[in-house]
Amino acid sequence: MPRAPGLSSAAGALRESIFSRLAGRLAGHGSSGVPLHLGDTYLAPPPALHLESDDPALWRYGAPAGEPMLLEALRRKLHAKNGLSWAQPGNLQVTVGATQALSAAVRALVDPGDEVIVPTPHWPLIRGILTNAGGVPVEVSLSQRLYADPSLDAAALIEPHLTPRTVALYLTTPNNPDGKVLERRHLEQLAALARAHDLWVLADEVYEDLAYARPHLSIATLPGMAERTVTVFSLSKSFALAGYRLGYAVAPEPVMKALRKIANHTVYNVPDVLQRAAARLLDDPAGDRWLAETRRTYLEARDLAARLVSAPHHLPEGATYLFVDLSRYVGAGSEALWPLVEQLLDAGVSISPGEQFGAGFERHARLCFTAVAPDRLPIGLERFERVLARARE
Repeated sequence: MPRAPGLSSAAGALRESIFSRLAGRLAGHGSSGVPLHLGDTYLAPPPALHLESDDPALWRYGAPAGEPMLLEALRRKLHAKNGLSWAQPGNLQVTVGATQALSAAVRALVDPGDEVIVPTPHWPLIRGILTNAGGVPVEVSLSQRLYADPSLDAAALIEPHLTPRTVALYLTTPNNPDGKVLERRHLEQLAALARAHDLWVLADEVYEDLAYARPHLSIATLPGMAERTVTVFSLSKSFALAGYRLGYAVAPEPVMKALRKIANHTVYNVPDVLQRAAARLLDDPAGDRWLAETRRTYLEARDLAARLVSAPHHLPEGATYLFVDLSRYVGAGSEALWPLVEQLLDAGVSISPGEQFGAGFERHARLCFTAVAPDRLPIGLERFERVLARARE
């Protein structure tokens, strides 16, 4: 038990942010720098987005679970788009981004010492979310193996890593960082695994609207999964609203009661002014048209990036990233990629090093092909290729 000036073991276990280090170095290039390290977009949100400012109710505390008009808009969306016909406002919690939603879900389901299967490569923050709650992430390579051989049984890859302490499976589709969109049969295999071993499923579906290879499917729609799945969504990636920090969780009522208590004791409520704007956006048909056009724009950016990047990678089936294997350009060791990262920063382009995406990917990197406008993307990727060419000499 720590005493001043000691700190908690949970704080000590959290990794430092790589993103702040990269952004600081790239800032020296001013407007000529090309930031491909951060998962964001150059696009502005849909024109229909509008912030109220003159309703006195917006100056007061809001409903901890979410603004009623947004909860109702989300209910309609979940029924129409996700097939979650059982979802009602009582099954929803509006959160400060998907990050808070996942954090609250983990706190609701995971006790200290419990193990959670985390397929790799994984979203970087999930590891810290789990360890901060006392959970034990168990990394298992999945999406890259399914890219290489789609005939593999996803459950067979996971099952050998289960122990009596395993309580949950974290699942992302489309995946960040490599864009893998799980096929129905893979989801069915994983659902059967969860049912057979009484596992919770933490379904991270933040990139649901950015699936290119096949339609997105929520695992909670499969038989026997609604009662054991917490599904997390976000408006950040769909509608270019990362700065609004609007996410939400969907779960069966017993889980949601616990999740809401935890959310209430961390943030209390998400600003109502943002929630009202999001509710109107979800109900506006122009929002769907904007999203369809955005998906086409992102697909063009994906194809351009895939053509320009020579390092080995799988063509992303969704999301906004290339996940590239840089093993041929660097030496061995966990720190081997960093000299190349530094050379890229000197050249005015940033990438996200693979070490944060799970063990075994230390010589990989993630490049976001939506972070800059189409006229800037080739500039950044040409710099990337020049540095790689020098590394091969």
